[in-house]
Amino acid sequence: MADILVVDDDQSIATAFEHFLRFEGHECRLASNAEDAVRLIGERQPTLIMMDVRMPGVDGLQALRDIRSRFPGVYVVMMTGYGTSQTSIDAIREGAYDYLTKPLDLDELREVIRKALATQQTSDNTAAPAIDAGPQPALVGETAAMREVYKVIGRLAAIDVPALVVGEHGTGKQLVIATIHDNSPRRDRPFVSIDCTAVPEASLEAELFERATGTVELAGVEALTLSLQARLARALGEGARGTAAGAATGRLRARVIASTDQDLPALVAAGTVSRELYHALSVITLHLPALRDRRDDIPLLVRHLIQRFNADLNRTVKGVDETVARMLQEHEWPGNVGELESVIKRACILARGDVITADEVGQTLAGEPMPARQEVESALVRAVRTALQERLVDSSSTEESSVFHDIIDLVETALVKEALTITNGNQLKAAGILGVNRATLRKKMPGD
Repeated sequence: MADILVVDDDQSIATAFEHFLRFEGHECRLASNAEDAVRLIGERQPTLIMMDVRMPGVDGLQALRDIRSRFPGVYVVMMTGYGTSQTSIDAIREGAYDYLTKPLDLDELREVIRKALATQQTSDNTAAPAIDAGPQPALVGETAAMREVYKVIGRLAAIDVPALVVGEHGTGKQLVIATIHDNSPRRDRPFVSIDCTAVPEASLEAELFERATGTVELAGVEALTLSLQARLARALGEGARGTAAGAATGRLRARVIASTDQDLPALVAAGTVSRELYHALSVITLHLPALRDRRDDIPLLVRHLIQRFNADLNRTVKGVDETVARMLQEHEWPGNVGELESVIKRACILARGDVITADEVGQTLAGEPMPARQEVESALVRAVRTALQERLVDSSSTEESSVFHDIIDLVETALVKEALTITNGNQLKAAGILGVNRATLRKKMPGD
């Protein structure tokens, strides 16, 4: 039997909690606000606290900070019906044992209580360091799988250790690592993502061992040379033993979080990945779910992406119709959220009204994606060749440069016109799409 304190301003929920806990054989006390909770804890420290995030006066997160600073040995599980990814990350980072969303699933609640009590019996608990909230992450999702991701992010943000993020292509590995960095004590220093398949070894070594970088993501860590893997494994081992970072040559100055979409244990067995490096990185491994395994998040992701592309492209798309919503739910998403992002961006660009229809997404989801970059470039080369041949045949001018400038002007004008069409005439956003300043755009506008 455990002594459990329930802190919730909703009397009906608190009463239901009391009945459930007593039926489960626990003792239950109730508090309706943070002040009453602190007073009851002072009178007798409970085994576990279940506390709502939204309460009058001092909110649950502030109350969590106060309780953890005064009573570091007590376990707290936070609850809310209005949670965001940042709320979950903040709660775990501030020292919450777990985070539940309302309406509560009784089996999940029973399991969380069981785990909390078992953990409390076998380990000494210490207060997690309080850190001011960092920038809001762009992570989107409310499924159980994503809530687990937020919890691990919160723990990794509070503890400065190496880690490994594993997930299929397009699951958001870089975004997750950037979110860990943005919520960590290193957030005032740069976050750098390095593609290990493309960056020269000298540049990678400088980023890890010389520059005052905050966090380095090693994307595709399996592509590192074996010699650099060995050096990195030694440096991570020295850091784990408490050697001061940057104290001498060969000491890591950055926090390393690796990411991969490969089966690293298989690569270790094959001898292409250092066993020592794998063990150093995988002590804490965060597995990201594929989009097909969290389909309930798709409507939320679609709304988020539409809002983003409306702002980026100066569009006024309100949503998708029922047919598109069904198509998005049924698609397998081999490219995960990255693929969904491309589909929604393309649809926002092509949409003729304020609702995305099957006409804008049908071909893409039916397995007819937009042409690859190589195909587009080949088509552009053919168009330029045709334009040049036509002008050489039709032009009576003897100035060699005139044909060149004619074709360049034609391409530039077409680019500007299309960018203005996409952004509903917004010159600033059109210039941003093309990567030119507004003055250059205005010079190339049709009719100027």
